[in-house]
Amino acid sequence: MAAPKNIHIELENQWVRAFREHMDPHGILPMHSHPAPGAVIVLLTARDNRLTPEHGAPQEMRNGAGEVMWAAPSVHKGENLLDKPFEAVQIEPRQPAGTSAAHFVVDKTDATVVDPQHYHVELENQYVRVLRVEIGPHEKLKMHTHPQTGAVLVQLTDQNLRLTSADGTSRASKYSAGQVRWVDPPATAHQDENLSDQPLEFIRVELKYAAGDARR
Repeated sequence: MAAPKNIHIELENQWVRAFREHMDPHGILPMHSHPAPGAVIVLLTARDNRLTPEHGAPQEMRNGAGEVMWAAPSVHKGENLLDKPFEAVQIEPRQPAGTSAAHFVVDKTDATVVDPQHYHVELENQYVRVLRVEIGPHEKLKMHTHPQTGAVLVQLTDQNLRLTSADGTSRASKYSAGQVRWVDPPATAHQDENLSDQPLEFIRVELKYAAGDARR
């Protein structure tokens, strides 16, 4: 990968590659490529970048911290126009030969159906469904499920959750803001309870072709 000092692989398996992109204030990311089919970009900081394609005119991109978007395959150079560092996470879905999205089923128990107030679909295409999850301080959500495919989670805030399964068992789930992690297809319905005095927010990138167990 080009410019290894700017890029850090967070996880990689047969279904996905996720990496963290960093640029110092007014830093430059040399010409590099992003493969097909494209990527989900989760901005951890505000962005004011100039992207110069291999062929064509430069384009300035301005976005706020926490925004999510889909980026098409490209070849370009990046420049941070801000006086502060830039950081984002890119999640590149993969579709291994012979796989299908048959396990990606949204039914009446899906989080977005049961509780759309807290599980909001930010974007969706043939490769991913991306949810923004927001839970207030000490808020306990409804029992729900997710499609039986793997997902990548990007923490926008610190997390201190209690996850309670349909059988009554529970476990703690603690992560720091900025962490990126893989989660396997959920085994059962569950509900989330924010144990913190602060709001919780994270991005859930559900990979439509990621059936079964995959490890980084």
